[in-house]
Parts: sequence; C-alpha cells; structure tokens
Amino acid sequence: MLENDAESRARGRNLRRKALAISVLLEAALLGAMLLWPLITPGVLPGLFNVTPTPPYRGGGGGPEEPAPTHAHPPASSTNRSPLCLFCAKPSAPTSARPSSEAGASSGAAAPGIGEGGSDGLPGPGAWMPGADLGGKPLDIKKPEPLEHKSPLHRSEGVMAAALIYKVQPQYPDLARRIHLAGTVYLRAIISIDGTVRQLEVLSGNPILARPAKEAVLQWRYQPTRLNGGPVEVETFITVNFVLDQQ
Repeated sequence: MLENDAESRARGRNLRRKALAISVLLEAALLGAMLLWPLITPGVLPGLFNVTPTPPYRGGGGGPEEPAPTHAHPPASSTNRSPLCLFCAKPSAPTSARPSSEAGASSGAAAPGIGEGGSDGLPGPGAWMPGADLGGKPLDIKKPEPLEHKSPLHRSEGVMAAALIYKVQPQYPDLARRIHLAGTVYLRAIISIDGTVRQLEVLSGNPILARPAKEAVLQWRYQPTRLNGGPVEVETFITVNFVLDQQ
C-alpha cells in the first residue's frame, strides 16, 4: 500500500511538470509570434496620410524664378483650396484708364495711396506707416500727470523742525509745578498742504502734561512741503519736553 502511494505521487508530480513546461513553451511561442509579425509584414499607410507638401514662399522680389520642384505624388485635385498666406503682398486694385486731358492736368505722377506698397510687396515711397507725420502737423504728446499721493509722506522730526515757521511754547501746568512733575510728551502729527497741523495724536506722556502740549502744537505753522511741484501732506513726530524751573 505504501509503495503504491509513493509511485502514484511521483507520477502526479511528473505530469504536473510536463504540463507546466508545455504551457511555458506555448506562451513563449505566442509572444515571439506577436513580436515578429510587425517585422515580417510591411506597413502601408492609408491614402489619408499621403499629404503633398506646400512649396515654400519665395517672397515678392523680381529675381529669376526657380523651377518648380517635381513631386512623386500626383497633383492634387482642383477642388483643394490654395494655402492661406499671411505675409503675401496684397494684389493692387485695377486702375481705370483716364483720358489724356485729365492726365495732363495732374502735376507729376500720383503717389501710391495709403496702405499701398511697391511692386515687390514692400512699402513704397508714398506708403503710410504707423506713427508717420501726415500733413506736416506735429503730434500732440501729452505729458504724464504726476501721481497723486493719497497717504501723507513721512518726514523725520529733524527735517520738519527746520521747516517750522511759527512755534508756540506750551504753558507749564500749575498742578505739575506744585507736585514737581516733569517729563516728555511724544506726539504724532499730520501737517496739511497749507502748513497747519490737521491731526494730532498723543503717543506717550503724562496726561497732565499732554493736554497743554497738544494745545500748543495745534497752533504751530510749517512751510508747505512740495513733491513734483505740488504741495503734499506730511506725517511726522513731535517731542515736547517739560522741565521744572530750578530757580
């Protein structure tokens, strides 16, 4: 019983090995046929892809004409439209014949009209060019207007101190003298175009000293600041010092 079982198992393994080898050979033969088939059969493109190339544009010069190239393909049918050329010269409009009396009345030869060119497709002596002077009239070129500064210009405290033309000294508060209060008040000011202080903001300082400092600075006058020939508003900082009298 044991020997028979071992022999049957060996026969089964041999059958499976043979089946695997046969399947591998079949797949390899099929893959080789798929790879070799395009190389054996010549590829032929359909007639849709046989396009006759357009001859290159030779310009509008008056030189000798070159012979037209010969094509191996048959000429295209008359139903095909000619290719669109964006750089070809426009055909000149036919001119009507005038009688000799009318031709003699005109002085000299007529210049080409606006937009007409020479015989070679280039602009002739009388052709109109963009930006050309027509009729001897000078072109009216407007000067660019200066940019408007909506926000005030920033100037340092030293620069604006030099432009100060009228200054009022702040009054020392009596309460500050009695309590021996001294200090510095820092202000942010916006000076209008006429030199007056339009807006004033206290940045730091004792409230007892800030009020008289603000009242005094609002009366100051500055020389107007100009930019590009026009007055502009200025933003600056102002420092007011309160020092007790030592006497």
